[in-house]
Amino acid sequence: MDDAIAFIREADKLKNIVRKTRNFSNERYENDAEHSWHICLMAITLQPWANEAVDIARVLKMLILHDLGEIFCGDTIVYAKNDDHKRRELEAAHDFFAMLGPLRQEEYNTLVNEFEARATPEARYANAIDRAEPILQNLHHKGETWNKNHISFDRVVALNAALVSEGSRALWEYILRSLEEMRAAHLFSQK
Repeated sequence: MDDAIAFIREADKLKNIVRKTRNFSNERYENDAEHSWHICLMAITLQPWANEAVDIARVLKMLILHDLGEIFCGDTIVYAKNDDHKRRELEAAHDFFAMLGPLRQEEYNTLVNEFEARATPEARYANAIDRAEPILQNLHHKGETWNKNHISFDRVVALNAALVSEGSRALWEYILRSLEEMRAAHLFSQK
């Protein structure tokens, strides 16, 4: 149990990783732990709109674990992430899971690798939810983060359409309608 408690204590540092999007109240930028909680809530709430039947417990595990590498690498806006950052984040998560001993380490590594590969219904749905949350926040704030970082409508759609729709077509349709309304209102960066 000592190793498990040490891991839990170390994971608390996720609360100190500030993300690039504001929370829905727009009072401040959210932290990674808040993001993790919120996407878990979204996953259970939006499960009826998943494309396929999913083991929601497995989805929740992926959502809770997949960002833990950011404790060591920080958060980067998804439009700026590159393969090197993703690799470093994944390696950091795998190193972090080693604190737990071989059985838990293997389980957590398997879940994070499954999330990254998006080869199962659970991983596709988890990725859709993870990607949808900051989109919904940006939509709520009329594209504040996108405009600040010169992210165009086309770039948002190009990066997110396949990923969200492969987990939940209904969620992507909802998001796309909202994105198109925002574009029609000329609220997107023109760069």
